[in-house]
Amino acid sequence: MARRTLFVTYIAAYLLVVVRIIRYLVRFPEYSFWSITLLIGYLILLFTEPLMTHRIKYYTHIYLFIQTAIICMFALITPNVDFWTVLFLPLILLVMRFFSLRTGFLIIGIFSVIIAILLLMGFGAKVGLPLVFINIISAFLIAAFISIIREAEAARDESQKKHAELLATQEILRQREMEKAITEERSRLARELHDSVTQSLHSSTLLAEAGQRLVGSGDIERARGYLIRLGEISQQALREMRLLVYELRPLALKEFGLVGALQQRLDAVERRSGLEAQLSIEEELELPERIEEELFRIAMEALNNALKHANPTRVTVALRKEEKRKMPCIELSIVDDGVGFDSDTKDDEGGLGLVSMQERIDKLGGELTILSTPGEGTQVKACVNLETPSPSHDAEEA
Repeated sequence: MARRTLFVTYIAAYLLVVVRIIRYLVRFPEYSFWSITLLIGYLILLFTEPLMTHRIKYYTHIYLFIQTAIICMFALITPNVDFWTVLFLPLILLVMRFFSLRTGFLIIGIFSVIIAILLLMGFGAKVGLPLVFINIISAFLIAAFISIIREAEAARDESQKKHAELLATQEILRQREMEKAITEERSRLARELHDSVTQSLHSSTLLAEAGQRLVGSGDIERARGYLIRLGEISQQALREMRLLVYELRPLALKEFGLVGALQQRLDAVERRSGLEAQLSIEEELELPERIEEELFRIAMEALNNALKHANPTRVTVALRKEEKRKMPCIELSIVDDGVGFDSDTKDDEGGLGLVSMQERIDKLGGELTILSTPGEGTQVKACVNLETPSPSHDAEEA
């Protein structure tokens, strides 16, 4: 905005100079050769100044000196001094544009002295003094106006610089957070690999060695039992390895949505692990991105728990809109036919990632229900109201 105002001011000053020159030529046709020569020289310098100022060092100083000299010669060879004082206007704009404020006002003061001398010489004290007063006041008002524009432009540039620095800082922090998250995820996966697959492989190795010894000693029945157990451990290790491989893949939620991401998970992990996996969707649902992400994470936690601990043969994921409650809500349920557990004991222990699921549903202001009986499987149900904002969302807005 400041630069646009300055540009408009320059255009207005140039137009005013051109209009004053045209008026003089029309009103006083008896101009001499030297006045025309000086006029052409002034105009050439005036319109080439924006091109030359940035190319030639000290051009601004030379330009100001030559133009001031031309204006003074105009005033000496023509009787109409008041026509030429306006020629200082572009010089005032240039001074306040390229010099410091202190130097600029000092040069404006010199211009004011020159204008006063020329007007007093041309009109005398009686007529010249009012013109001197008007011209000097106008010169300093224009200078003050340009200085205000300069300060506004400097403030804008400083604001843009700070904004750029803020964006750069935010980007650095984002990169650091991303690197931290990657490091934490790698550490988690390393722990998962050690605690599950590595331990399973170690157990498989011990069982295989023990089975070989039993076969060598002729104890075929015990060796068969070891082989059965070896097959079970290997199958569990394969499931957990598929799970870890799936977690290393990019999150499919943003690309496919909640339903597509759940279907991809069941196809990539549960079904390839030999489980009967089913996804039940009663109707097409459009949910806010934040709700989809949290529900997807809850579903992943519940499916991971079933795969690692429940040893199920069938798992069902259902997503539907519940209208029977006081407020409409979205209901996500994950049901497996695994070994189940004592829900009271697990609540006390905070095991199986139940704390993580509860924290996620709390972010949405919803309800989490876990029903399980040893030997009869587990049902995890998450309900989120669609018409009331979550507590964390209210906190963010506040």
